[in-house]
Amino acid sequence: MNILLVDDQHVVREALAHALASQPGVGEVVQAGSAREALGAPELHRCQVAVVELCLADHSGIELIRQLKGLAELRLVVLSMHRDEFRVAEAMRAGADGYLSKQSRLADLVEALRTVVRGRTAVSPDVSAAMVRALQRRDAASRGDMVASLSDRERQVLRLLAMGRSAKEVAAQLSISVKTVETHRARLCAKVATHSVADLTRLAVRSGLVEA
Repeated sequence: MNILLVDDQHVVREALAHALASQPGVGEVVQAGSAREALGAPELHRCQVAVVELCLADHSGIELIRQLKGLAELRLVVLSMHRDEFRVAEAMRAGADGYLSKQSRLADLVEALRTVVRGRTAVSPDVSAAMVRALQRRDAASRGDMVASLSDRERQVLRLLAMGRSAKEVAAQLSISVKTVETHRARLCAKVATHSVADLTRLAVRSGLVEA
């Protein structure tokens, strides 16, 4: 496989290029010290995969990912010192196929490159943790959006059920029938894909309708 290596730290890039070139199955390693060099490299269309540092002096690494994806049929792995959940999530949304921290071993990077060329995703263990945190934040935001979309009556029913009230008690407090309470509860469960009042309670706590 031919590799495009984009990093504006010259010593790091040259050392990594030399190391990659010595690996079995690696053909040409094209070096670029800036986004401009990467986008204008005449060898770009011969490369199957790119390794990109997010922090570049002349350009946003995230934008470079999008541009490279639009210019050539290649897979892309981020190799960066940054592995916080926000950068990881942003890079993956931009089109990265893999994300490794610079604490990774050379063997791990080579394996990641081979993995993404086969059409799969590759991330280092420390980055996996960041991705999980990003997904958890997204899910929490989705739950908040769901609660915001409820009617006033549905929020009232959810709050009282989360406080441990029975359907009969909810009905009496809201001056509605028990059947209506059961209907609201069924709709709430359907919206969060659960049959558990415990899940509804957790949702109410996370959204601030009731205190933990």
